[in-house]
Amino acid sequence: MNRRRRETIIREIEYWKRSRLLPEHYCNYLLALYTEGDASLSPRRPLRSRLEASLCLLLPAAALAIYFTELSFVLQTLLCALFFAVCLFFCWRWRNERELLHFPLIGSAWILLVASMLEVDRFFQGQAGALAAAVIGNCVLWFAVGRLLRLRYFSLAAVSGPLLVAAAIWWC
Repeated sequence: MNRRRRETIIREIEYWKRSRLLPEHYCNYLLALYTEGDASLSPRRPLRSRLEASLCLLLPAAALAIYFTELSFVLQTLLCALFFAVCLFFCWRWRNERELLHFPLIGSAWILLVASMLEVDRFFQGQAGALAAAVIGNCVLWFAVGRLLRLRYFSLAAVSGPLLVAAAIWWC
C-alpha cells in the first residue's frame, strides 16, 4: 500500500477515535495494524504543548494564592474570572482530546469552588450555612459534569462533598 493511502486511512481511524465512532481499543488495534507498530508513521499532530497543560495545573495554585493574599476583593474576583475563562477556553479547545480535557476541567472546577467561597465569605461573613450551600451547589455542578462526560472522579467528588460538609457541621 502506498504511503499516501496509508496516511489517509490512519487519519480516518484517528477521526473515528476522537469522535468515538468506534471503541477506542478497536481504533488502537487498527492504528497499530496500519502503522505496523511504528508511531512515527502516524500523521497525528503531537500532543498539545506541555506549557498549556502546565498552565491549567498552575491556575488552581494561582487561585489559592489569590485566596490567601491581601488583594482587593475586585482584583481577586477579576483574577478568578480570568483564570476560569482560560480554563473554559481550554475545555472548549480540547473537547475532542479526551486525555487533555481533564486538566482544564479540574482547574475550572477548583477555581469555581474557590471563587464561590470567596464571594460567599464576602457577602455572608460568618454564616456557615451559606458556605455549605455554596459547596453543595458546586458539588451538584460537578455531579452533572461527571454524568455528562462520564467522569467517575467528578461524580465521586460530588458525592463526597456533601458528606464532608455534613461531617464538618456535625463535628463543629
